[in-house]
Amino acid sequence: MTQQQIVQEFKTYPKAQKSVIIRQLLRIFEEDLEENTQNGKELSIAERTAIVDSLRGIAAVEGKTPPTDEEVKEDYINYISEKYK
Repeated sequence: MTQQQIVQEFKTYPKAQKSVIIRQLLRIFEEDLEENTQNGKELSIAERTAIVDSLRGIAAVEGKTPPTDEEVKEDYINYISEKYK
């Protein structure tokens, strides 16, 4: 059964039955989340921070320094000036 078929069938149910089904689905989803946390799949804040720190500078080009804020501003102004001449 496709997702669309499930949704179409769900629409035909009475409100009370929809409520029961939604509660069951939420319980199943919460159990899945708990299982992932217990299996160690959920990263701690420290682990997430370490990953972000390891990615810092990933787009850096060796031998080149990134432009300063003033240089970026100037380049943007030049771009806009040329665009609307």
